Amino acid sequence: MRWTRGVLAGVVVALASVAAGACGGDGGTEPTGLQPDILIVGADSGNAGTQVEIAGSNFEQGASVDFGTWAVDSLVFVDATTILAFAPDSLARDSVYDVQVTNPGGKFDVLADAFKAVAPALQVVNGVSKPSGNAGSTVILEGKSFGDLLGRGTVYFSDAAGQPVAAAIALPENWTNEFIVTTVPTDAETGPVWIETLTGSTDSIEFTLLQSATFSPSLINWTSTQALPDSSQGHGSVFLAIEGGAGAGNLIYVTGGADGSLSLSTDVAYAEIDAGGQLGAYTGATALTAPRAFHGAALATPFNALIDTAVAGHLYVVGGVDGTGAPTSTVYTAAVSKDRSVGAWSTTTSLPVPLHSMGVVVFRSWLYLAGGATTADDPVADVYRARINEDGTLGSWESQPALPYPRAHAPLVQFAGVLYMFGGDSAAVAPGDNTVTGTTVGQIYYHPLDLRTGVLKNASWTLNPNEMIKAVSKHSVVAAGGTVLVSGGLYSGASNSSTEHQYASINPDGTIESFNGATGSQTIAGAGGAGGVPFFNHAAITYVDASGVAHVVIVGGNDVTDATSPVPDTYYY
Repeated sequence: MRWTRGVLAGVVVALASVAAGACGGDGGTEPTGLQPDILIVGADSGNAGTQVEIAGSNFEQGASVDFGTWAVDSLVFVDATTILAFAPDSLARDSVYDVQVTNPGGKFDVLADAFKAVAPALQVVNGVSKPSGNAGSTVILEGKSFGDLLGRGTVYFSDAAGQPVAAAIALPENWTNEFIVTTVPTDAETGPVWIETLTGSTDSIEFTLLQSATFSPSLINWTSTQALPDSSQGHGSVFLAIEGGAGAGNLIYVTGGADGSLSLSTDVAYAEIDAGGQLGAYTGATALTAPRAFHGAALATPFNALIDTAVAGHLYVVGGVDGTGAPTSTVYTAAVSKDRSVGAWSTTTSLPVPLHSMGVVVFRSWLYLAGGATTADDPVADVYRARINEDGTLGSWESQPALPYPRAHAPLVQFAGVLYMFGGDSAAVAPGDNTVTGTTVGQIYYHPLDLRTGVLKNASWTLNPNEMIKAVSKHSVVAAGGTVLVSGGLYSGASNSSTEHQYASINPDGTIESFNGATGSQTIAGAGGAGGVPFFNHAAITYVDASGVAHVVIVGGNDVTDATSPVPDTYYY
């Protein structure tokens, strides 16, 4: 809410001016200079250190600002119409304050009851309501009224004895009124995380400490579970946790896909993931309006986007190949109810160009898209973002700094506010083709996001110092607990699953460490069974169980040795 000046405020100013004249300065000397006029105070509540934009006219360089009787000691004079003031440290919780601007000559203006000091509120950690991470991993805490100045508050984790452990804040820009970026302390254990400020403390959220090296081969034991209703490749898959009510549970939703003859599907289905990781039987949901495959699949929830909390989330089917085999720019969305059902699908803002085989991800109310292939399967370097509205529709697509070169068939992954693009193919390749090309790449590019605005922060993407073990395309990548796992795809030796999985740790600075591989019994091919084939064009999701263990589910996909024989089989660990 924005406080706007009204008639009563004008009366207060007049009375204040009379009082100032009666008791003002040296022997009643008249104030000089311009008479300031406050029109709007941009934030009507907040914490000590909250940045408050004061808009009006006739502000002069050297003007001072007071909140009630408390002087502001940190402010920025922007121009004659705008002052940025940081709420004083001495404000008392739940108290309401007048805001006063005084020009150097002594003339001033007051806006009555313009700012209320409130306690902070912690809403989500790392975009989920049940956060987890490794010691030393990056954590983003989101909420409101944290204040905008570093040093006015502290983030606490819990140690093994249940005692508070303060988390370090590396940079001033990592503490803002709506989010805080920190790292998990080395002596933290599973327990509450909360924030303490000058106006009070937040409620706590339980944080689960993950074991290190989540994707180490010594921890991987792939197990077959409930298969898809039909053999499929090029389908989309997302994970959704529904809390409370009859629909509560961990769920996987699957959209679209294609068979071995590239006949496309409109099917949408979901299955519950039980406590042991097994999937239950799939339940059909509202079908897509038109068949789709090789599309981007994404999910917005109340924890990663500012959407209506009456729903569990909004599904997105972004671009892809249509029933004629051509790329499309259409974007479909549907609401997921808290009873697990999927509502009617509708179109929202179309992509700027037709695309398939792109990377998509949701972060802080923005849907990001990178790469993909357009007409004639030509790869593109374009990167876009679109705002997710409260009702789940998308705003206009905005161009962002492009990839260094065109690439398609590469996943886009977000971790701790950084976007990553892993591998892919830099030449025109048909989506169902199983040929390992010489244009497949093993490079990883990353780009940090500006957490205040959501734009890509720099002018260009940065090349990670370490490549994957092998160049790969049509693969999957998931990130959890400070590690990334690359699975399947087309690469040299894919026909015998020689490098079925590649994994590496993510450093606090956003770079990715050297990769290691999983072979033999630590592979899906090594697990045996009808679906234990070298795979590509599959889908993958990750989730964290109640004990803090990260799991991965590999869903369907095509056979590297026979592109006409996709499988329905699903594996998890």
